[in-house]
Amino acid sequence: MNISEVKIGLKGKDLLSIINEFVKVEGLKVSEIDINENIIIKGSFKKIVTVDFTGSVKLKRVDNGIIEGELVDFKLSKIKIISFIRKAALKFALRAIEEKGIKYLDGKVIIDLKYILKDVPYVDFDVTNINVNEDTLYVEANNIEISIEGTLKKDNKEEDVKLLEEAEEEDYEEEIKEVAKVEDIYTKGRRIFENKLPEKIKPFKEYLFIIPDMLALIYRLLKDKRVPIKTKLVISAAIAYISFPTDIIPDNIPFIGNIDDIGVIIFTLNKLIDDVPIVVILENWQGKNDIIITLKTLVEYAVNLTGARNVEKIYRFIEEISTI
Repeated sequence: MNISEVKIGLKGKDLLSIINEFVKVEGLKVSEIDINENIIIKGSFKKIVTVDFTGSVKLKRVDNGIIEGELVDFKLSKIKIISFIRKAALKFALRAIEEKGIKYLDGKVIIDLKYILKDVPYVDFDVTNINVNEDTLYVEANNIEISIEGTLKKDNKEEDVKLLEEAEEEDYEEEIKEVAKVEDIYTKGRRIFENKLPEKIKPFKEYLFIIPDMLALIYRLLKDKRVPIKTKLVISAAIAYISFPTDIIPDNIPFIGNIDDIGVIIFTLNKLIDDVPIVVILENWQGKNDIIITLKTLVEYAVNLTGARNVEKIYRFIEEISTI
């Protein structure tokens, strides 16, 4: 069924029911929505502890199905939060719902209606205008399609992404075959040592050299101009932390006191893998390519099994604060 154009009025309770129906995020509960000059949203977010929040959004414009609003006020647990902390806290909260089509950028809340409704086969529409009058939100839409049987077909972005990933994987495999290894004094020393290994040991030489190869990799990456300065600082800080004879952070400090050397190492390796192109890593890796590829996979699994996740949370928090 098709409808050319429609204008509807939504009260706070209507918006509340729509959000609870289509924006499902673990730990997020929206309990109340009031409409006056702005849209006031009250609720809570539970992540270890429950944090109550109140946010006030002023609608700015609608463009091609994207609704843009300005966050004019945000409070946590009835405490007024100063501007830069408010923005940082909001970033963390909205990261949980970004995959649902709602994100925060430079003081603005951006809502992608098409993305929110992508998995809903019963209705599709284009929003052309939206405004607030007294206690009602008025929405104008056109090109409305309704299917009682749920047979609407929408753009399958996931399939497109899958095809793109397969093409990129083929290009990646071709690219790593042509990697030219770095030649330096470590290369010569490693080769000499290899030649002196007993014949029975030589089949296992790649595993014997993992630790010295890793140290050489880190040294080379610190010298490589293609590696971001921020990544080099993370590597240097990790080396300093691990080399320190005693714990810099006492164990009795909640959360961050549980960070151990293994967690720091895994976080640093994961950060290095994320920030540095694999070709650059392979060029600086003295061993066989399949060793570093396997190590990359192991690191990705180890992130969730060690204290690396705690290190990452601290790093992300510092990064968020530095961008405000």
